[in-house]
Amino acid sequence: MIKLFRNIRKNLLANAPSEASAKGGGKTTKYLKYAIGEIALVVIGILIALQINNWNEGRKENIHQRSVLTNLLQDLKSDSISYSQNLQELKNVDFLQEQLYKTGVKNDTTIIIKNPSIIRFLPYYNPITKENDPFIASKIINDSIRKEVLIYFRKMKDMDDIYSDLDDIIKTKMRVYLGHKKMYKLTNWFENKYKNTAVEDLTYDFIDSTELLALSKDAEFQQILFEASLKIVNNIDVLEILIKRNANLIRVIENELNTL
Repeated sequence: MIKLFRNIRKNLLANAPSEASAKGGGKTTKYLKYAIGEIALVVIGILIALQINNWNEGRKENIHQRSVLTNLLQDLKSDSISYSQNLQELKNVDFLQEQLYKTGVKNDTTIIIKNPSIIRFLPYYNPITKENDPFIASKIINDSIRKEVLIYFRKMKDMDDIYSDLDDIIKTKMRVYLGHKKMYKLTNWFENKYKNTAVEDLTYDFIDSTELLALSKDAEFQQILFEASLKIVNNIDVLEILIKRNANLIRVIENELNTL
């Protein structure tokens, strides 16, 4: 391309003087044409240089955007796994609370409960997307993705707030009340604490199921159970919404990465 421009300029230089001498009256016109040609070549060169620069900048930005979106996608997928586990744990506690209600209030004598210790359980809710980069939305060029990220962050804020309420009721009321009633089996805990403490697969309980069923008839416990159940259900509802937003954002980002 540069060689082509040089040849055009060379031809202009070669022809301008000869044409001017052949036609004296057109000397000014010939030099004017030459000057315009020179200007045109300079402008074309500048435009090509700008185009190349823009292409390079666009390529760099695409690489940067791919990196930003790839990292965000990894965090979202990690959160998705954590959310699914949290949801199942919340539903397990919700089921136990339902059983205690049926026993304590409805006088259902057929209830047999498993894992009674999860009555004091709090899921480990700790999403990493926002923690890793709370300003990630400002780094995303695509408007639709940026909007989805902001919506997702708002839903995480909703989840933070409702989880805080659950954290308060379990820590300051349920656990304290169970301790006051001497429901914790010290031996069961200290003899088994290093064996298997996975909530979904306890091989022991430090709360006796029969005693917990009996406690379900206590009026004070029923009031705490009401508050705890209310918070559990709220957490389930908000978490299910968050899971949907998470899945949608993952889909949108994966589609965008396929185009970059």
